[in-house]
Amino acid sequence: MKTTMKFLTYVMMAFALVFTTASCDGEDGANGLDGAIGPAGQDGNANVVSVLLENQTLNNGDTIFDVPQLTQEIYDTGIVYAYVTVTGNDYWEVLPLSLGQDIILEIDKIEVGRITLRATFTQSNLRLRFVLVEGTDASAIDFSNYEEVQAYYDLD
Repeated sequence: MKTTMKFLTYVMMAFALVFTTASCDGEDGANGLDGAIGPAGQDGNANVVSVLLENQTLNNGDTIFDVPQLTQEIYDTGIVYAYVTVTGNDYWEVLPLSLGQDIILEIDKIEVGRITLRATFTQSNLRLRFVLVEGTDASAIDFSNYEEVQAYYDLD
């Protein structure tokens, strides 16, 4: 039995060696023809603004930040992302920020031209970044109805 297993092991190694070395030979063939050009895609949304606030202080409770780039259009149809880091760090943390089960920093209120952050601590020397993304008014779409979403976005 040992002899048979040893023999089968050597046979398998020989097959593996033959197949791996044989596949390395030969020249590359010519490139094939390019495929047909696809249909034009839907226009995207590149209306994104990044607002950096340096050397900021958060106080326990609400702190209001003026963000004049936060327009009525962004307020009505867009989205706001918020990030925080301590000056000198090489990473950003997305809000809401939690410690264990407790949220310690979050966006409390978004208004045209300003954002209110709520903190459970006081900290200075912070960098805040707000990313403001203009959207498309899709308020007339019933997102619980896939056929309606499919028709609006021209999905297959």
